[in-house]
Amino acid sequence: MAVVALGALSALALLAAGVPPVGQPPPAGGSWESVGMTRDYDAPQQRWEAGHRGVDLKAGRGDPVVAPSDGVVSFVGSVGGRPTIAIEVGGGWRTTLEPVAASVKEGQVVSAGQRIGTVRGGGHCDGSCVHWGLRSGKGREEHYRDPRTLVQNREPSVLWIDAVTPPR
Repeated sequence: MAVVALGALSALALLAAGVPPVGQPPPAGGSWESVGMTRDYDAPQQRWEAGHRGVDLKAGRGDPVVAPSDGVVSFVGSVGGRPTIAIEVGGGWRTTLEPVAASVKEGQVVSAGQRIGTVRGGGHCDGSCVHWGLRSGKGREEHYRDPRTLVQNREPSVLWIDAVTPPR
């Protein structure tokens, strides 16, 4: 059984276990594909067009899933028939994980690396991956970003004045 490592585990340990390092970028010289990404983020030109608004990470049904970032669980339930968890990560942004049966409750504070549930079936992953997304706003004001921006390009903190820039 693999752990979908959405947290602060070392990339080296994850590679040894053959698990995708969600929550950390691949080690220097590595790629997301080499550590388990099966489908990349593909933003549509227009918000109403088809695209892939997240990344898929290889995982098996029953594998544990851990939080990709510190935050507050803002949603636990079903979206389009898929068990889904959303975590508010700051700045109006929330990261989503599906299909994941939650072991946490709405309003619960979680830390990066904390177990939050297990992989289930449903959606395009249907027990073979976890779809990891990052979004802000709702309806016409909803914005999506590549969730890997939560863990990539670790640079000094910068204060952003708009809601379109994802947190780091």
